[in-house]
Amino acid sequence: MTKFTQISVVCTAEAALKKLKKSQVGVYNCKKAGAEFAFCVKDKDLKKVFAIFSNPCYNIRVENLGRRAGFLKSVVNRIGLVVGAFVFVAAAAVSNSFIFKINVSGSGSYLTPEVKRIIYEAGAKEFSMCAKFDAPAATGKILALPNVTFCNILRRGSILTVDVQVDEEHTDKAELSSLVSDRAGVVKNVVAICGTARVSAGDTVNSGDALISAYTVIGEGENEKRVDCLAVGYCELECKSGFEYPAKTESDENLQAAYAQALLYAEEILSRTHTVKQVDGGVVYVIEFTYLHKLSINIS
Repeated sequence: MTKFTQISVVCTAEAALKKLKKSQVGVYNCKKAGAEFAFCVKDKDLKKVFAIFSNPCYNIRVENLGRRAGFLKSVVNRIGLVVGAFVFVAAAAVSNSFIFKINVSGSGSYLTPEVKRIIYEAGAKEFSMCAKFDAPAATGKILALPNVTFCNILRRGSILTVDVQVDEEHTDKAELSSLVSDRAGVVKNVVAICGTARVSAGDTVNSGDALISAYTVIGEGENEKRVDCLAVGYCELECKSGFEYPAKTESDENLQAAYAQALLYAEEILSRTHTVKQVDGGVVYVIEFTYLHKLSINIS
């Protein structure tokens, strides 16, 4: 009959969970709300939480205070029942020491492969014990996934349920395809939040090449399998292009105008070079330049 108090603090989810984990404070029902991070803690940990976020910049407050009045008196009056319950709980703990199923529910269930990967990395797997499972760390990483607004990890017996909610406005716009290059270039950076990166920094790609595929690999060794999922991430390419800029005469002013013309082709120019050709009626600046081109999928 543990009671919980709901706390709200102006802080990022990952930073708050890191502080709470360091102080060994269990958290429940985590939720992002703008600049605030809301969560529940056991009543016995309330003073410790306020000490953790004592700095005025955190602006911590109690949203919903738990009530335990009369509980201790009830325990004294029913000591036999309490002892029996303790024995029952101890027996149940032994019989349910293994996790047999990990269930991802909620509007974010389409992120199941990525959520399970995070859960596995945090120390929980099917048909294994959860002795080293780091729930706060897993919660923070799941909340960092695109469009995720709520995450609650709850274990009931041998089933671990992960409730993930996402912004419905973005869910309807989600693309289930892979991220494909629309031009030739050299990969400068690739980040696959969900899905599998098919390229690495320094790779040369052509138009139509897959950059991030909509699948992930779960398990290891003989248990390894490929599972379809949502592709989420981005890739930055260094590309080359060029154009010709005619002018009546060769001058610094016309050269700068020719260089500025490159901004019509790309927003982020990395380098530019030029040559000048003499033609009837004036000159032609031949501009060659490299630029940064960013492609993304399912990222606002």
